[in-house]
Amino acid sequence: MRINATIQVNGRPLRRAYVEHIVMGVGADMYMTDLQGQIRDNDFNKGIDSFTGNADIRIICQNPIVRVLDGNLANIGVYQDVSITDGATVNLNTNAEQRNHYNVLNRMEIAYEVVFQPLSFFSNLADSAFPLGRKSSLRATRDQAKRIDLSFPDNFPSPLAFVEPERLVDKFPLMHIKSNASDSRLFGTGGSLPTLAPGELAHAMHFSSLSEAKRSHAQDSYITFLASSVAAGLPGTHNFTVRTTSEVAYIEAADWFSQNFMEFMRARQGGTSTLVTPVAITPALHAEFAASEWLRLTTPRLLPQPVPALSGVLGAGLGGNTGGGAPLPGSLHLAPAVSRLLRQPMAGLTGGDMEGAVYAAIFADFGSQVGLDFAASTYFKANALTFGEYRAFVNSHHPEHSAALEAARSFWGL
Repeated sequence: MRINATIQVNGRPLRRAYVEHIVMGVGADMYMTDLQGQIRDNDFNKGIDSFTGNADIRIICQNPIVRVLDGNLANIGVYQDVSITDGATVNLNTNAEQRNHYNVLNRMEIAYEVVFQPLSFFSNLADSAFPLGRKSSLRATRDQAKRIDLSFPDNFPSPLAFVEPERLVDKFPLMHIKSNASDSRLFGTGGSLPTLAPGELAHAMHFSSLSEAKRSHAQDSYITFLASSVAAGLPGTHNFTVRTTSEVAYIEAADWFSQNFMEFMRARQGGTSTLVTPVAITPALHAEFAASEWLRLTTPRLLPQPVPALSGVLGAGLGGNTGGGAPLPGSLHLAPAVSRLLRQPMAGLTGGDMEGAVYAAIFADFGSQVGLDFAASTYFKANALTFGEYRAFVNSHHPEHSAALEAARSFWGL
């Protein structure tokens, strides 16, 4: 007979998590929950085959994006063994059931669904729900070596969360995520925005898209930056408007894109929940986000009076959606090239060694001109660690967009 069950974490569906059928203490077939938390087999049929009216299952804290490890127990895998009957709902909502670990897993999956899966770099995969690849069976997919691990709560002697570009075992990314008590951005408590999961996932997605040689270089570059900063008497940290290095600035730009887009979507849904409900991400939503970021990161330019020919330039920019220029009074939406006559980068936000400027150039400016999907997908496709490498990729593979990128580069002083 077929045993159907739904898995939840804190009352919400546990999305795309692996579930193993345990028979007489031994693992049998591998299953996976769907977006509603319902258990399905390798062919997406609902339920688990069983000769009795119940089934023993192992709910594994792993999905196609990350595997969560218990940082308090030497980074062993996390799982919960339960017995189900047909129609049961299992809600992991206690500390004994490691609800925080499954909450982290769910947030990573939702961030992937909202920010990354809609991008053509991921949506054009054979199966976009499996960004690291899908094998012939769910078991083979779960056990493949190409995997992003996540240590939680992380006990590495670092005050903040971070992602290793290549861990020692297999040269693949390892995420270090602190407890919510250490960093309330994880679950968005105490007035903090829930930006930690999408921000750190951006690094994991970026590093996993790089060649092994590039991952190694990324690791060396970050260690060099930290060591040099501390040696110079600086705190060894980075931020939106802090000058670091071209590598650090480029790497952190994706973090800002991911967390800002999640917050953009959360605000559209009322902003009362710390979780975003995944919806279809359309080109119009991408354009609206890029335009809003352009407006947020620029300020009005002081223009001399009068301005000859400005009316003619304005007229050339009107009519239809030109890719997301900044909104102006009277509901005018100007193309970025025209907007640059009226606006300038916010004070201090320029330079290829500043992550805010690199973020603005790629995701707000270039994204407004050529489409956010292209700008963001190219970030992951380019095998790049600096804006210069990103630019070289665009010039070589998409010369039709070179002028647009050059305009963005010049405007943000990269």
